[in-house]
Amino acid sequence: MGLLSSIAALRRRTRLTCMLAVAVLVWTSAAGGRRKTATSSAASQTAATVTDIALTTGYQDYLFGHFKRGRTTIAADFDNDGRVDFFVGNPGDESFVLRNTAGSGGLPSFVLAQTLLIGELAASGGAADYDNDGDWDLFVAVGGSEGTGFSHLFKNLWMESGQKTLSFQDVTAQAGVSGPVPPGQSAPIPVAAEGAAWGDYDNDGWADLFVSVNIGPGTLPIIAGRNILWRNNHNGTFTDTTKNAGLSATLRGTRHSSWIDFDNDGDLDLFENNYVERNVLWRNLLKDTGKPFFEDVTSGKSAPGQDLGYPLLSYASAVADFNNDGWQDLLVVMRGPGPEPGSPYPPGHALFLNLAGKSFTNVAQQTTINTAFQPVDGVMGCQVGDLNADGVPDVFLGEGSPTSGHFNQFYLSDSGVNATPHFLDRSYLIGFPAPVDPSRKNAYVAYPYKAHGSVIVDADGDGALEIAVADGGPIDGGNVNLGNLQREPNRLFKFSWGAPLAWFKVRALGDGKTVSRDAFNTRFNLTVSVGSSGTPWVVRGTLVGNSGFSAQNGPEVYFGLRNATQIRSLEVIWPDGTRKTITSGLTPNTTYTVQR
Repeated sequence: MGLLSSIAALRRRTRLTCMLAVAVLVWTSAAGGRRKTATSSAASQTAATVTDIALTTGYQDYLFGHFKRGRTTIAADFDNDGRVDFFVGNPGDESFVLRNTAGSGGLPSFVLAQTLLIGELAASGGAADYDNDGDWDLFVAVGGSEGTGFSHLFKNLWMESGQKTLSFQDVTAQAGVSGPVPPGQSAPIPVAAEGAAWGDYDNDGWADLFVSVNIGPGTLPIIAGRNILWRNNHNGTFTDTTKNAGLSATLRGTRHSSWIDFDNDGDLDLFENNYVERNVLWRNLLKDTGKPFFEDVTSGKSAPGQDLGYPLLSYASAVADFNNDGWQDLLVVMRGPGPEPGSPYPPGHALFLNLAGKSFTNVAQQTTINTAFQPVDGVMGCQVGDLNADGVPDVFLGEGSPTSGHFNQFYLSDSGVNATPHFLDRSYLIGFPAPVDPSRKNAYVAYPYKAHGSVIVDADGDGALEIAVADGGPIDGGNVNLGNLQREPNRLFKFSWGAPLAWFKVRALGDGKTVSRDAFNTRFNLTVSVGSSGTPWVVRGTLVGNSGFSAQNGPEVYFGLRNATQIRSLEVIWPDGTRKTITSGLTPNTTYTVQR
């Protein structure tokens, strides 16, 4: 059976599965969602229903007369209006910025702000204020798993326009970040840039950029597998400091790495996420020696019987404090298959708890996030965020194989604050096809789709988080161009809880001198209580840049307050070591801005 015939047969089977599901479940087709209640771990143990609001808000994305091969989703407030906008990257299709404007009924309306690329392999990206001028700029990594290319840096001209016009200028040539320059050559060459992560690794107040590079089709042997660390020169240009920083030696096919200050010393360390070969935890020696240089501490920071180098077939990583102890933990998602020779773990994802900066231990099996692990062609898109506002991050796992027929997974925390994380499988909450526009019904392919870049963010500004997902397959499927079969509708899942959630959001602004304006790696300790006489507890959070597969969750740190009714204090720990404690003006269900 040929590839196209196999896909057609698979889609017929999934259509039948969906038809059978309709017989036993109640579907709300007008809203695009399936109604089924579940006990959540939110403050009042309420039930959740989920609808897909992508069609009604314009996020489903039928711009230019077709769906897209979705790959990257970047959330950022590009126009500084308090609403979260999106960059959506689509390899082989148009890649563009969607502006979040006021719609009807409290919902947003997403409108096209600017098309940035057409036809290029936009694999990933990241937003940061690299020039410290007060607006979010955008880097787009090109190549990924489908080929090679030159990456792009787009400068946001919002401030230059007097905050009147949202537009972006391609400044790649002057910035010098299109690709690495091999030894003995004077011009950059294209590589398979897979992931991008902004962070101020040298603590000079300017955002730097780590690009994860895959050993992809067409990669030149002279530079194959070498990642790129771009140091910000403060003048709109960047210098490749990968070798000088100690990060040029691994030469592995890297996917979606994460900055993580795992030892809480104020400088950014790095988790290098590799596929097929071992992952690497790099410790930044800046605070020890005064010079930013990375040493491999993978073995030394693995607890007895543990190994941070596994899983080998991991596709992405995400950083969050899963047990709320003030130390950042690591989620590493495995695509499969397994088992892996030499691995101390059964096939599945890894959730490494940070043991006070001394070592990491994998508790994934205890958390139950591997109960539905797909051993072949599984997760690509993934994200973490506290959807039920109980103070503990939840986990979204997006299945990414073009022909797997796998369904996305959603794990809702029920462990509570200050406990080893544990999750309930609530995948059925998001297990339904996209709502259909009758005028273009023939454009919809069979469900399930291929989920890639996904973010958990408050898209409509009501204090409850949504999941935005870029759906679609590769431009080339096994050397057969699958065309529109790989173009799928994007999703925007809105969660509705049986009772109002209690929450608090913080936006941080650096001074652009000792802390970059985007303020990545700023930590927060929020002390809350039930009433003024209740026993207080602390909810912790850190502002990170990119998170998961080709994604970024936006400029806000979200705190789920569980059943707290009072905020007693907010401690801010800036990356330069400055601390500030705020005790007034803190109200639940509001957004607070703090500036260095």
